[in-house]
Amino acid sequence: MFAYRYKRLMEDFVNEIITVEDFERDYLYTFKNETERMGNSLFEILNEAVDCYWHECLPGQETAFEISEQQLRKEVSDALVNLNRLLNNP
Repeated sequence: MFAYRYKRLMEDFVNEIITVEDFERDYLYTFKNETERMGNSLFEILNEAVDCYWHECLPGQETAFEISEQQLRKEVSDALVNLNRLLNNP
């Protein structure tokens, strides 16, 4: 299932195997070029995972439109929990 590609990227980022730059590039490329159809629940989880990251945003300076790497890691971690829940309960 294609959702496991996202899961792997998210796990690699949360576990600091890949950099934030690599994660953002690979995740956005994968998401924007996705050819398989996904349900609303999966779309909601994946769509929000990297949306507002801005490399110049510092922790504590997040807004509704910009988040720091630290906040991105938290949001990706939360999205990963939701993704795992979805994958384990089809």
